[in-house]
Amino acid sequence: MNAPSDADRPGTAPNGADTLRVLVLATSAARREELAAELAPALEHVAEVITADPGDAPHAPTDRTTAVVLLVSEGADPRDVDGTIAALDRDDDLAAACLVLLTGFDRHEDLTDALDRDRLAAVITLTWEPGELARQTRSHVARWLRARDPDDPRLPHLDQDGRPLELPTSELLRDLEVDDLAVATRLVAGLERALGPRPRLVVPEGTRLTREGVSVDAVFVLLRGSVALERTTRVGPLRLHHGSTGPVIGLLSLAQRRRAFFTSRTTTTAELVHVSIEQLDLALQQEPDVGAALAAIAITGLARRLRRAEQLQLERIELNRDLEQERRRLTRTLEELEDTRDELVRQARLASLGELAAGVAHELNNPVAALSRAARFIADDTARLLEQHPDTDLLADVIAGTRDRPPLTTAEERARRRDLADAVGDADLARLLVAAGIEDRAEARELAAAVADREGLSAAVGLGTALRNLEVAAARVSELVSSLRTYARPGQEPIAGIDLHEVVDDALRLVGHRVEEVRIVREYGEIPPLRIHPGEIGQVVGNLVVNAAEALDGPGTITVVTRTEGDEVVLEVVDDGPGIPADDLARLFEPRFTTKQGTVRYGLGLGLSIVRRIVNAHGGRFDLRSRPGRTVAEVRLPSGGER
Repeated sequence: MNAPSDADRPGTAPNGADTLRVLVLATSAARREELAAELAPALEHVAEVITADPGDAPHAPTDRTTAVVLLVSEGADPRDVDGTIAALDRDDDLAAACLVLLTGFDRHEDLTDALDRDRLAAVITLTWEPGELARQTRSHVARWLRARDPDDPRLPHLDQDGRPLELPTSELLRDLEVDDLAVATRLVAGLERALGPRPRLVVPEGTRLTREGVSVDAVFVLLRGSVALERTTRVGPLRLHHGSTGPVIGLLSLAQRRRAFFTSRTTTTAELVHVSIEQLDLALQQEPDVGAALAAIAITGLARRLRRAEQLQLERIELNRDLEQERRRLTRTLEELEDTRDELVRQARLASLGELAAGVAHELNNPVAALSRAARFIADDTARLLEQHPDTDLLADVIAGTRDRPPLTTAEERARRRDLADAVGDADLARLLVAAGIEDRAEARELAAAVADREGLSAAVGLGTALRNLEVAAARVSELVSSLRTYARPGQEPIAGIDLHEVVDDALRLVGHRVEEVRIVREYGEIPPLRIHPGEIGQVVGNLVVNAAEALDGPGTITVVTRTEGDEVVLEVVDDGPGIPADDLARLFEPRFTTKQGTVRYGLGLGLSIVRRIVNAHGGRFDLRSRPGRTVAEVRLPSGGER
C-alpha cells in the first residue's frame, strides 16, 4: 500500500476540510501499481490515491474521506462483485463513495444487487485509451465534490477552462442540459447558416399550425409564445399537451407518415420560423448543428410528453381512487337513507297500528261488554227458570260446576271418563259428569242415583258449557282490547310506572297465533316499574318471540325471563332451537339481512337493527348470543327507564 507523507498530502483543502482519497482495489499488485501511476498525477492537489486488495480494504482515518472507489474485477476466477461491494458498504465512508467497476470480463451476472441499490457510477473495461481512466475518475471526483459543496476550493483544480469537468462536451448532451429557447436559437442559427436568413412569422392566439390527420410538410420553430396540442375524441376536442409541446412543432409528425396526430394551436401571440421539409433536409445535410439540435429537441420533447403521460396516468389513478372513495361514501349514505326510510316506515307502521288499535278497541268495547252482560243475564235467568224444576238444586250445581271447571287436556278428560264410567256403569252418563266437573267416584255415584231426568242433566251441562265458553271468549277479547291499547299511543313520550310484565303479556297475546306450536314459559323475577314507551318495547318483545318461533320451525320451548341486575332490568327471550351460525350472527344486525331464503319476515315488521335502535333509544343495550340448542336475545333497560 502506498500513501504520501502528511507534509505534502494531496487533496487537503486550504480551509482544513478532510483529505480526499481515491481507493483502488485490485487483487493484482501490478494492476494496483499501474492504476496508481496513471491516477496520481491527474489527481494532484485534489485527492490521494490509495491502493489495496479488495479483501483488505483500508478504513478511512477520521481526517480522510473516500470520494471514489475503483474496484477491479479480472482473472480466471472472477470474484462475486455484489458480495465485494456489500462488504465494502458496511463501512460508512466507503458506502458514501462513488463506485466504479473496472472489469476484464465481457459478461457479468454478479451485479444485480449493486444495480438495484444504484451503487454503480460506471463500468469501464480494462482496455481503455491512455488518459481516459484518469479523465473519468477526475470527473467522478468533481461530481462527488460538487454535490456536497459547490464552493469546495479543490474544484477549480478539476475544472477545464472555467467549465465544470463533469459537464458533457458533446453537442447533443450539452443541448439536453440547456433551456428550450437556447436550443431553438442555436437551431435557427444553424438553419440560417445553411439556408440564409429566415423570416420571423408573428401569429395571434388561436392560429392552427398543424391539423389532426392532415399531412405535415413543414415544421415550426417556436421562438416566443406557447402552443397547445389538441385531439378530437368522442366527447369533443381535448387538450392533451400544453407546457410539454417543445420549441419545434410538427417534428414528431415526421415519424407518423407525415400526418399530424394532433392539432397544434397557438394559445398566445407567437413568433415562429417556418421550415419546409425540403429546407430541413438541405440544412441537415450541410450543417451538423441542426441535427444535434433537432435530436436534443426531440429527446426533451418526448421526455416531457412521457412525463406528462405518466402524470396523467397518476392523476387518473388518483381520480379513480377518489371516485371509489366517493362511491363508498355514497353507498354508505344510501344505506343510511335506507335505514332512515325503514325507521320512517316503522314509525308510520306504529302510527297506523296505534290508530287501528284505538279504533278496534273502541269498536270492541261495547260488544264485549254486551257479551259479558248477556252471560250474566243468561245465568241469572236460568237460575230463576230452574226454581220450577223438581231437580232445581242438582241442576244448578251441575251448571255451576260446568262453568267453573278448569280446562282439561284431551288425555286427562279421557282418563276421567273411563274412571267415572267404571264407577257408575254408564259411559254416556260419565261423559256428562266429567263435563259437570265431577271428579270423585263416590260423588259421581251419588249424583247418578239422584238424577231422574237424564235429558235435563244433559241440557244443564250444555248450558253450563255454553256459559263458560261465552265468558271465556268475552274475557279473551277484553284482554286483547286491553293489549291493543298499549299500541294506541305511538310517538308519545315514554311513560313512567310501566309494568314490564304486563307489556310482555300483551305482546305474547298479540302474537299468540304465530307461536301456537311453541310452548311459552314465563320466568318472571322481581323488577321495578320502568319509564318506557310500552308500544315500542311491546313490539320488540313480540318481534323477538316470533323470530325465536321461526328459528324453531316447529315444536319447541321459548322462555321469557326477567330479572334485576344492579341498576338494570334484564329481559331475555331464550329458545332451544338449532342456533345461529357464527358467520350470520354478526350480520343479523345489518339492515335488510335475512336468513329466510331471501324473504324479509320479522315478527312485527322490525329488523334486529331497528330492535337494537329502539332499545338504545331507551338508554339500554341489546345483545344476541347463540350456540346449538340455545339462542338468547337479551334486552337490558335502565331501572330508571330514562332515554
